[in-house]
Amino acid sequence: MQTNPFKPTAGKTPPTIIGREDVLEEFSEGLANGPGAPGRLMRIAGVRGTGKTVLLDECSRLAQSRGWTVIKEVATEGLCQRILEQLQPKFQAKHARFEPTVAGISIGSIDIERIGPSLRDAMRQTISKNGNGLLITLDEVQDAELDEVRTLSIAIQQVIGEDLDIAFVFAGLPSMIESIINGKTLTFLRRALPFDLKAVAVTEVSYSLEETIEASGMELQPGIAGQLAEATQGYPFMIQLVGYYAWQLARRAHTPIIGEEEAERGIATARERFCAMVIEPALQRIPPTCIAYLLSMASLGQTSSTSMVAGALNKTPQQVSSVRSRLLRESIIEAPSYGKVSFAIPYMRDYLYEHKAELEVEL
Repeated sequence: MQTNPFKPTAGKTPPTIIGREDVLEEFSEGLANGPGAPGRLMRIAGVRGTGKTVLLDECSRLAQSRGWTVIKEVATEGLCQRILEQLQPKFQAKHARFEPTVAGISIGSIDIERIGPSLRDAMRQTISKNGNGLLITLDEVQDAELDEVRTLSIAIQQVIGEDLDIAFVFAGLPSMIESIINGKTLTFLRRALPFDLKAVAVTEVSYSLEETIEASGMELQPGIAGQLAEATQGYPFMIQLVGYYAWQLARRAHTPIIGEEEAERGIATARERFCAMVIEPALQRIPPTCIAYLLSMASLGQTSSTSMVAGALNKTPQQVSSVRSRLLRESIIEAPSYGKVSFAIPYMRDYLYEHKAELEVEL
């Protein structure tokens, strides 16, 4: 029995990664071209659900296929300590202190739970011992402590300077990743090859859905692939959700053909799951003033002028500028042009419109 080919679960790599070939090609070529290749130092930015984690996982798989050591991390407290433990697990002690320097000048210190070589030396020893390269991937970089990112980046920069086989790929929300790389003494990270993940072309999504579904033993009625693709809005996580539920509904009906009914019900279920898994958590992270701003935007359209949004709130644009900035940092909205704002997450406007009454009660 064929299993559902779509994987709308965090941490699972989908059967086909579409619209991101340039990222993977650059990274693969970077591994092949040796120290100094641009693809060995990359930053990936995108709003939630655009496939950042999937790309980091695929970069890890490519590196492992070449025999590289891979360390996959999320930017939470104790980041440098965890990396050092993975590189040198045999060194143990309590409250050791690692003090990075630049040109002999101390830039602070980080407490770690193990003694041994510095992070830089641990990287060097790992590469030398294994005879292959070392890849470090870092997800959700916007949540990192600046001191930890600084410590890690300096160590990596020093190893790169020694012409050793090391690669570093990090990912995060667009506006927040910019604030990290523009931090003091982090010039090195600004030189990372940038990739800003956008929506995948609907035609490309349609082709991929049809190819994946047919490879699984199912068929699509004429026009259904396009209908499913349009519903995803080119958003990678929605591609997996829509494909999964349309396929699953056909399986439950014991039919090998996905038709109009399966498509409509699959899209509806995918949207419900998307709201619960992406939109609602995003809204829970922000204060009531931001919710009010979003409701004002929703009443005006997908894209609106900042002055009209402020006017609907009986405020001046200056009075709500900090709210707008917060929503931009959270990648809930984006600024497509000067004086304009639009929703960055698919179906956000629909959700706000449908839940307006209950959201207003909480303001």
